[in-house]
Amino acid sequence: MPPFTLGHFSQVCCQLLNHYFGEIVGQVGAYLLRRGHRPLFDIPSATGLSIPEVKKALAVMIQHNLVKFEASERNNNVAEYSIIHHNVYCLLRYPKYLYMIKRIYGTSEEILLEILLNLGQASASNVIFQSANRLKEANDDGEVLDPSALHQSFLKLAQDNFIIRCPKLASDANVQKVPTLEIEEKEKFTVPHLEIGPIAKLLKENATQIGEHTDSEIIWRVNHERFDVELRHVIIVNAAARRVDATAGELYHLMLKLWRECSNPDSPTTNALSFNVIKDAVRRNEGSSPILLEHFEQYLRILYEDSSSLISKVGDAGGGQFALNYSTVFENLACATLDSIVLERFGSKALRLFRLSRIQKFMEQDQMQNIAMIPAKEAKMFTYKLLEHNFLQIKELKKGTSNFAPVKSFILFHVDLPQVTRTVLEASYKGLYNAMVRQMHDLTDNKRLLDKHARLETLLESLRGEGLPEDELAYLSDSMTAAEKSLVARIHSMNDHLTLGQTQADDTILILESYLKFSSMT
Repeated sequence: MPPFTLGHFSQVCCQLLNHYFGEIVGQVGAYLLRRGHRPLFDIPSATGLSIPEVKKALAVMIQHNLVKFEASERNNNVAEYSIIHHNVYCLLRYPKYLYMIKRIYGTSEEILLEILLNLGQASASNVIFQSANRLKEANDDGEVLDPSALHQSFLKLAQDNFIIRCPKLASDANVQKVPTLEIEEKEKFTVPHLEIGPIAKLLKENATQIGEHTDSEIIWRVNHERFDVELRHVIIVNAAARRVDATAGELYHLMLKLWRECSNPDSPTTNALSFNVIKDAVRRNEGSSPILLEHFEQYLRILYEDSSSLISKVGDAGGGQFALNYSTVFENLACATLDSIVLERFGSKALRLFRLSRIQKFMEQDQMQNIAMIPAKEAKMFTYKLLEHNFLQIKELKKGTSNFAPVKSFILFHVDLPQVTRTVLEASYKGLYNAMVRQMHDLTDNKRLLDKHARLETLLESLRGEGLPEDELAYLSDSMTAAEKSLVARIHSMNDHLTLGQTQADDTILILESYLKFSSMT
């Protein structure tokens, strides 16, 4: 299926499916991305795959929460399948998920999450059993770990909503051709009682499969929405730290925890926190730095008086009431991102015109060049460059003096921030897709050389551990020519740069998506 039939976001999703699950899943996913809700019997004829291959691909994607099914509106006895776009895109963020969980909790929780990400959906007992086996393999002495510690780690992830229970079959599912799934709100993050003894016994017996267990019908998956909230918080905390210093970032991180406990994370504005509540939280926090304890009031004042509006003061009761306006914060972050892009693409003079138009709302050409203090010829050139690339928009005003006199027109330039954000968002998806394709191309074309280098490095490491003399190791190392070693180093360097570029593009995408999400709520 030709990639040009898909938009840039869908191309990224298709590339991720191909990379993680193979070509067959990628073909089925690309068809669903292009056509939306489709029944099973439509997919084989469109993709050229057999029905068993399509069924297996759909089963894999349903297992990994990438596809959902529901009864067709035209025929309740037929199931229609559709891609969950956001979950597919979140495949790119799995390394960030793991790093975040390791930073917040530790290694045990990271391994639990990694096992759950690999399995897609699994029971708590199965995840704990597989994680214990992984930790056992990692230990040099092969010591069997107590699974009760992993059970406590699993409880932490569920209590903080990083994992969520999958819906189960509805009570009337047996009478329907296409079953429906449901789950009560109170059960979403409730971990049932687990029997740890049988799991410990299986680990001592070196079993590889858990078999039947009491909670086999209670299935868990990763909660992408909770990770989205945490990633947004990381971006805002980093912005506060860059704007002021690391101590301000520490205070802001603590306040975000308090806001999360008392507010809906999808609301554009949080509930207010009083000065005394924040101060008590800083005192109780064991990790608070001495500088923050000593200069708490000054840091809080800097944050709410700053023009970036990282904190909004909404009242004076209790020493002051403070809230977080997500729509304002992400609007400022989106503006800073757009300013950076304009500066890189068009230069400082174009940036001056872009900022001026955004701040002043509507401006004529003469006004812009006079206030920006840019020569007329350059001002016109940069203005129309920005207009050509959709960073500026024009609005025409007509003023008629009489029914017979010619109509006088005024051309005003302005910045439609949501429209510009969508344009840059599309460009970000395109850049992300190009980086992924280039990375895959480099790794595929040089696969044999990279495999040879990896085998040689493994052999040298093993012989070095056995105490082989350095001259013999050098002789073995010379089995690869200098040109091959140079090419491998260049490929690895390029791969690292492309991976970093994808991470930074995803950060930009998250900021722009968050701005569009919260601005649509206000």
